[in-house]
Amino acid sequence: MQLKLSAVVAFALFLASNAFAVYPERPIRLVVPAAPGGAIDVVGRIVGFKLTELLGTNVLIDNRAGANNIIGTEIVARAQPDGHTLLITAGAHTINPVVYKKLPYDTLRDFEPISRIANSGGLVVVVHPSSSVKSIPQLIDAARANPGKLVYGSAGFGNSMHLAGELFQMLAGVKLTHVPYKGGGPAVSDLLGGQIHLVFGGSPTVMPMVKAGKLRPLAFTGRARSRDLPDVPTVEEAGVTGFEMSGWYGLYAPRGTSKAIVVQLSEAIRKVVEMPDTRERFAALNLEPVGSSPQEFGAFLRKDIEKYEQIARKAGIVPQ
Repeated sequence: MQLKLSAVVAFALFLASNAFAVYPERPIRLVVPAAPGGAIDVVGRIVGFKLTELLGTNVLIDNRAGANNIIGTEIVARAQPDGHTLLITAGAHTINPVVYKKLPYDTLRDFEPISRIANSGGLVVVVHPSSSVKSIPQLIDAARANPGKLVYGSAGFGNSMHLAGELFQMLAGVKLTHVPYKGGGPAVSDLLGGQIHLVFGGSPTVMPMVKAGKLRPLAFTGRARSRDLPDVPTVEEAGVTGFEMSGWYGLYAPRGTSKAIVVQLSEAIRKVVEMPDTRERFAALNLEPVGSSPQEFGAFLRKDIEKYEQIARKAGIVPQ
């Protein structure tokens, strides 16, 4: 009897140790908490297509825009932790706990960090080609001559596009009017249509427009110039001392997802960003591939929250 029981226990342990050997068992839902066409959506579709190849199952993009990525992010926080619902986000993930009094999830506790996919290096300050503003000094002059009349759009309250505008106003001593959208894509669409005056845009969204001559770049918000826009100065080079704003994109699973699945996905992301065609596409979007480990990504997230806490205090942003 004991021999039979031991055999049953051994078989159960074998099944448990191999429970995730067949992962993924079905299509994976990749939640993009922003509207189609925005920077997160562009990166998500590149990554989703490559993960489909590597994992042998369809990775389906699910755009759930709204509330500065909070709606889509909450969906993943409440999802089954089986690796079949994932989240891709950008800097808003670590900004939101700083600018919102209460979130329907805990940014660090409720997610398993998988990998930081890429860095954007910075945003691009863009205007419509018909604009009379052709440089950051001219933008500052126009804003000072018309306080509050120049409108900039962002992907929502509290995201990096918004904070870049707030930091610019504080350091340049000007007043702009902020209009939040449900994603970077809609903001850029309104800029193209002449409804707003400028955008501090994510590179994946605005770079194709810049290269096509549909948007005029004034400056790059990173610490150094963009390699794809070598003739475009940084905001600091253009005269706004101390200005720097960069971005990134990362992948997560709900809290409680198996470590084996998290590691498998992290390794898959590393393979994705090492692929020559991925690197080529990222380079065209002014993105630097990363492919970090879950541990490295988790440490990065904690430091990023601390950074934005400092920026919010300097910019006088009151949590909503």
